[in-house]
Amino acid sequence: MDKRIETLKEKLPDNHKEVAVLTSHIFDALDKLTTEHRRYVGISAAAKIKPNPDEEKAFFDTIYQVKTLIMSELEKTVEDIEHKGDKNWDKNYKDGVK
Repeated sequence: MDKRIETLKEKLPDNHKEVAVLTSHIFDALDKLTTEHRRYVGISAAAKIKPNPDEEKAFFDTIYQVKTLIMSELEKTVEDIEHKGDKNWDKNYKDGVK
């Protein structure tokens, strides 16, 4: 997803690039959360506490869904910024972008 973020960042004008940077920071935070979760599960396993497979699947599925949602919203935002001023464009966000 880093490549997609960089591609979208290149499409943004200079005064909007921070949106892509924010997305990158959010993804880094989610990756850190995933790493910490894996570490916790590993420590628990060393103490012979078995992880619940359903909970593990739910955790990783949720992280994936959140990342997908954030990426989708970034793409819509970039589209609105690219078409700013185009009267024939149906905005993704009715309140618009500045």
